[in-house]
Amino acid sequence: MKFYTCILLGIIFSIFESSLLSFIPAEFLKPDVTIPFIIYTTFFHTPQAGLVTSIVMGIIQEVLSTSPNGSMIFSKVLIFLLALFFKNKLYIDSKYSFSNICAGAVVCESLIYILLSWLAKGETKHIENVLFFMFPNAIFTGFIAIFIFSFVRFLNMKFFNKD
Repeated sequence: MKFYTCILLGIIFSIFESSLLSFIPAEFLKPDVTIPFIIYTTFFHTPQAGLVTSIVMGIIQEVLSTSPNGSMIFSKVLIFLLALFFKNKLYIDSKYSFSNICAGAVVCESLIYILLSWLAKGETKHIENVLFFMFPNAIFTGFIAIFIFSFVRFLNMKFFNKD
């Protein structure tokens, strides 16, 4: 699959996530659907494609969220850099290993967000919320990543004739 197809799917899933899941009152049911696309593009495409994907996904989430300015783009680029570092150290052989890597990336992103919030504003008022919802969001994102990975593999086999 071409990386721009991953970006397009990520944008569609992000808009779907922000528009539909904002009506669900349960905070732990809000996965970060951009992480699987960043991880997939970084692991299975070139580093340039992963960087472009992380910047585009960061911009989309920056526009759709109320987080501090620049924090989403910064955290997505750092997740890309972490994925690039682990690209030769980890092997994704199934949707379950992909799911575990995505869940770990969500935990890292939450810690990056806490550190960035603390360093930029010197405030700690929302840290307990981020810590409380960090693991449920990571688990749910990992669960969603299984379906995203399966969907992308289906598209690869059906339309792009790749294994």
